[in-house]
Amino acid sequence: MKKRIGIVGFGEMGKRHGLEFRDATQGLIEIAGVVEPSDEMYRRGCEWNHLQPSRYGSVREMLSDAALDGVLITSPNNTHLANLREFAGQTIPILLEKPLDTKPEAVAEIVRFANDYEGVIVVDHVMRYAPIIQRARQIVESGKLGKLASFQFSQRVCSGPFNTFRRTFEGGGGQIIEKATHDLDVLLYLFDVLPDRVAMVSRQQVIGGTKPSDLRCADCDERLYCPSAHHSESIKTGIRDISLENDLCVYAEEVDVPDNETCLIEMADGTFGTYSHTYFCEMRGHSRIYEVIGTEGAMSIQLSAEDPDYRGVIRVFPRNRSGEVETYEYDYHGKIHYNGGPYVARHFYNLMTGAEIKGFTTVNQAFVAEMLGFAATQASREGRFVPVASLVPEDLLAAYSTTYRGARKGPLATPKVTSESGKAICV
Repeated sequence: MKKRIGIVGFGEMGKRHGLEFRDATQGLIEIAGVVEPSDEMYRRGCEWNHLQPSRYGSVREMLSDAALDGVLITSPNNTHLANLREFAGQTIPILLEKPLDTKPEAVAEIVRFANDYEGVIVVDHVMRYAPIIQRARQIVESGKLGKLASFQFSQRVCSGPFNTFRRTFEGGGGQIIEKATHDLDVLLYLFDVLPDRVAMVSRQQVIGGTKPSDLRCADCDERLYCPSAHHSESIKTGIRDISLENDLCVYAEEVDVPDNETCLIEMADGTFGTYSHTYFCEMRGHSRIYEVIGTEGAMSIQLSAEDPDYRGVIRVFPRNRSGEVETYEYDYHGKIHYNGGPYVARHFYNLMTGAEIKGFTTVNQAFVAEMLGFAATQASREGRFVPVASLVPEDLLAAYSTTYRGARKGPLATPKVTSESGKAICV
């Protein structure tokens, strides 16, 4: 049973989702139309997908003409709210790219919209779907680690995001919103408890400077020697990636987003830990490392994005002196986001067919992760701990506080990811 999707924003993420949704469902999802104002982005999206879907000038025009079964909103972060509002009164499933938006006020409006929307809205927190993260959740749920006590999450990547609109708070909301909400969402998924308060230290230590804000790598005399110069996707081989087309100078005057940040987070049940990320120091062999410490053992999750094999490893260390280590290894088959994308596509297909009726990654879950990110940004500016709930509008406190537990009571629920047949599986 083929299903027709529309894509709002056929740029970096839209074109990738279009191809991946078709691949992951063996053609059961087809692109019925796209809304993309840029001629160049539309052309590149068509080349990437090896087809030329109908192009519409507005969401309203696409809705009236394309007979959609679902829609993907993959436009720039700061346009999500405006594009989502175009679907008022509809009931078709919507996949909204993360983050929800770039400002707390817009995020709050999206939560209000989602709570009133009669269809299903899922947020593309794709890492939750990845088999390696599903296994980590299963390990936590099994009780092997005992009672969870603390965590250390880190991400070390290159300056690539600063070659794009993500280099300004206005365009991307800061890396703690644009990039780190993946990691914060995984943290919340594994611990299943609300964040309580957060402090953060932020620095701009390498990125940013005095170069003209309209300078691009292709026009710069220093591009052959610059350690942050953008290289086009055509240089890479064998990896199907987002293929970033932007080559904005990372040393431009308008860059106002920190490139090095560390958070100290306390959860509502007393567990605590750190999250940190750096955007000028790649460490070959991994892009993210998560450590979860329990009273009976510890778990490390090594997520590689630059290793030639694109592999991930979970190691479980019991609290004893036997030297025993339980190891799980994963290959990503050339997929970004640790091979979570195909599971997102299949879940969305099942939502369109009615085989499933509930979203796996909800707007309220994304709301909690982003409120944690916004609180961290405020904490950095003010030099203090900020209670996360203090940023939540009063009318959304119920939505916020019921998404995760205020304190741990009993075991975690069994995670649900769907197979090709639509049946629940725990990978």
